Amino acid sequence: MSDSGPAYSPRLDTGRLLEPCGTILHGAGQSPPAFADYCARFAATPPCISMYYCGLKKHPAPFFERLAADLALYPTALIPQIGLSMTHDGHPEERYEHEVARGDWDAHLDAFLDGLAALDRPVMLRIGYEFNGHWNGYRPDTYRAAWHRIHERLRGRGLDRIALVWCFSPEGRDPDFMAYYPGDDAVDWWSIDLFSNTQFDQPETAAFMAAALDHRFPVLIGESTARFVGVADAEVAWRDWFGRYFAFLAQHPHVKGFCYINWDWASYPQWHDWGDCRVTANPALAERYARELAHPVFAHLAGPGHGR
Repeated sequence: MSDSGPAYSPRLDTGRLLEPCGTILHGAGQSPPAFADYCARFAATPPCISMYYCGLKKHPAPFFERLAADLALYPTALIPQIGLSMTHDGHPEERYEHEVARGDWDAHLDAFLDGLAALDRPVMLRIGYEFNGHWNGYRPDTYRAAWHRIHERLRGRGLDRIALVWCFSPEGRDPDFMAYYPGDDAVDWWSIDLFSNTQFDQPETAAFMAAALDHRFPVLIGESTARFVGVADAEVAWRDWFGRYFAFLAQHPHVKGFCYINWDWASYPQWHDWGDCRVTANPALAERYARELAHPVFAHLAGPGHGR
């Protein structure tokens, strides 16, 4: 494979919470084993963001116990990126952001904030991620109201190292993302999830990225994986997905973080056609990926030991 990579435009620095200066935060997930495997392969450029998910209907204490145990394996500079759900993925009829908005889940929310406080580290919190996804069922007015309730209680606790990340999906059926927007004063980052390679240049993606630039917010690629391409053929994977993905990061100066899901989706019946997307599973692809990560635009985890 060719070593020629994209030319990265200088990064736009807007001074938002947890925003790096001049670089792109490197992240991965989305399970402890997948993250450990990824860290082992890319030990020279270890990710500085790890990915987790939590819902408000279950008491969050067990989640934070597991999270603390996992984070203890890595340097303290590792930033957890937590997706906070207010629905049941794939069951939009079970959405409950309207209940969060009116305070029905305040006890669990307060326990969640207790857990964040106990972590005593920076966190990127994607509230109601993929807010416009039809699989989630969120409605603009109640989504905004739920966001504001969470925002007000979090800031009221003085949790000033928790960046609130507003996450859009370009494949959601509702392209009117601004209808869900909580406002500039209640958001720290914008975010977009990218899976299929068609999403890199589709109109919904372009509109969201342009709006983020207009509002002067950094963008986090909250979730990404080489869906429908996979990693079996390194040349094809780089040509059809990874090369285009890094080109997307390169051309948008306000992209300041990305998270790649290093996952064998094909092993799960509901995602069998997504393919094995573990970049670590193909040595030739992993080598090319590692060379891309070595570009100085990417920020990695610093500190002794990069996981076990």
